[in-house]
Amino acid sequence: MLVLLAASSESALAGELQSCWLQTRDQSPFALATGLPLAPALPISGSWQFDATFNIANTELEQFRGDSSLLFDAETHETRFSAAYAFDDHWSVRASISHLWIGSGFLDGPVERFHRAFGFDNGDRGRLGTQAPTILVRSGDETLYSLDRSHSGTGPLLIDLTRSWQIDNHGTVGISLGSKLATGTRSGLSDSESTDVSLSAFSLLLLGERWIFGTRVGVLVQKNNHLVGNSARNQVPFASLLLRYRLDENWSALLQSDAHGPLYRNLPDFLGSASNQLNIGLSRRLGASAEFQATLGEDLPALHTTDVVLTFNLRVHSRN
Repeated sequence: MLVLLAASSESALAGELQSCWLQTRDQSPFALATGLPLAPALPISGSWQFDATFNIANTELEQFRGDSSLLFDAETHETRFSAAYAFDDHWSVRASISHLWIGSGFLDGPVERFHRAFGFDNGDRGRLGTQAPTILVRSGDETLYSLDRSHSGTGPLLIDLTRSWQIDNHGTVGISLGSKLATGTRSGLSDSESTDVSLSAFSLLLLGERWIFGTRVGVLVQKNNHLVGNSARNQVPFASLLLRYRLDENWSALLQSDAHGPLYRNLPDFLGSASNQLNIGLSRRLGASAEFQATLGEDLPALHTTDVVLTFNLRVHSRN
């Protein structure tokens, strides 16, 4: 009986490998406009995986580096739709597109009250004297980017092809080739209007009867990204770490860290330094073919990305 229970637990964990990564990445619009890829999707052979994701991010800060400056006071709402299909046990493809809204939002007050209640520093919140949305990037006397009104528009189209290999009953390894097509606009900060490609390798390992550990490393190659002048780096490394713990038959706890190197040169930290978004969340199975995920993202430990991010994702699996 114990052997059967252990085999059943291992089988359930193996099934979770197909959909354990979160649909998260750096929610700074300057990062969303690039081809930084989502973590891989691994549907079961012959099946579809659909994700509908809603992200709310809120940031208020002012930064300087040399003669360059950044003023950012805005809230962004990203609605993303993704569809992935597995041709067989090894090959899958995914397409993902988003709609981005930038405006004043509603999280400023709640975030400030939360920080004060627990004695946390509010940083630049409430001290800038700006009227959201205000986004301004300058280098010396030159304005590299400016947005002072609410705006919405289509984001980039992301496409990736993944090849995976099963490691007995212990996990999966694979590689993903991604591309980004410009379907948004620079003026609305929804697209860098460049064509990017990415290559990454990943692993997902079963640890005991309840844990899944995931790693991913890769590089993004940007070409003709003129979102903030000519400061974009041609190559940007990125990486992700995942810990998923199955609480019971329906609930799982998740911790996912999405980091990347500097996207731009000689600009303040929000744009010109390595960034990391740490996502803490819960996942709830809905029947046999759906799952709902809710996560809170913070700019830890790098402190150079979007301050607060709320992510809600509905994932549905469908067989032909």
